[in-house]
Amino acid sequence: MRLMDRVIPRIGNYPDWGFICGRISVLEGKLLSRDFFQALVAMTHYDDILQHLQDSFLREYLVPGSPWEDFTALADRSFYDLAVSLRRESPSPAPANLFLCQGDYLNLKNALSGLKDFPFLSGEISLEIIQAIADGKFADLPPVFREAVGAAGPEASKVDPDVSDMVVDGAYLRHLLLIAGEIDSPLIRACIHDRVLIKAVSVLWRALRQGCPLKPYRQYFLPLGEYSSVVDEMIDIGNPDGWPMVIGADVGDILGEVLQWPYNEQVSRFALLGVNHCIRLAADGRMQTAGPERVFAFLTGLHAETQNLKLAVSGRLNGIEPALLKERLREVYG
Repeated sequence: MRLMDRVIPRIGNYPDWGFICGRISVLEGKLLSRDFFQALVAMTHYDDILQHLQDSFLREYLVPGSPWEDFTALADRSFYDLAVSLRRESPSPAPANLFLCQGDYLNLKNALSGLKDFPFLSGEISLEIIQAIADGKFADLPPVFREAVGAAGPEASKVDPDVSDMVVDGAYLRHLLLIAGEIDSPLIRACIHDRVLIKAVSVLWRALRQGCPLKPYRQYFLPLGEYSSVVDEMIDIGNPDGWPMVIGADVGDILGEVLQWPYNEQVSRFALLGVNHCIRLAADGRMQTAGPERVFAFLTGLHAETQNLKLAVSGRLNGIEPALLKERLREVYG
């Protein structure tokens, strides 16, 4: 099976989204340019980095004396607070939830692995519910999760960690597809569908690199909507060299390109090029005057900016060469 290239219909405008999109038109002007990051990764002094960051959304989160080891948490908090604020003012929470729900599933992964530490910011699932799940009470598990946990065994907290990872990763991707399906937006659905496919390929590829068999993914990772048959065939093939023809379209082309890279760079390069592809797709939402696409596009850009900031600052503080950091920067929206 080869997935066909999608034709994304023209984006419409929806008056009830006018207020939030007006706010976003102001926020968009504050997003950072590629030149900002090119300069940031070349800096060597803490004071210079701190001063440079005063032009970012992080400005109010960085106070003199803040420990640099907390920078990742500060950047995540900055993104989270703004995304929650936009969700609160939007006619639908769905566009923001596409970004906020990831922390829920990372916490759920800890809960099902028997851990008691849930450090990720909650999106749709409260930490109280996460704690209850960690205690073996599964009544409040998301529907996309419950069946997979049932397949894993009656006591999910005792499931092997590798199986828990499969269960959580599959549930997270189904959740993304579910949220995207609730939004009347072909653009958002196309972006999320490619994001899900890219993540699915990355999960299977990393499993192969770790020497893990792929057959268990049929039970614990699937179904994945329209991609179930594609993933199923990838599992049968069991070799990334044969996956591009199965996947097809843009994602298949990206994978085919990455397979020409050195072996130890392929998986990380695929993830980066896949993210950049999704960022470029989402950027079409900037053309909308009022609608969910405008919110989704901005949050896509803000999320990429946040990841770039974490990469650049943490990389420089740990002595990583600027040239290497520049190669790993994501596309920018600003």
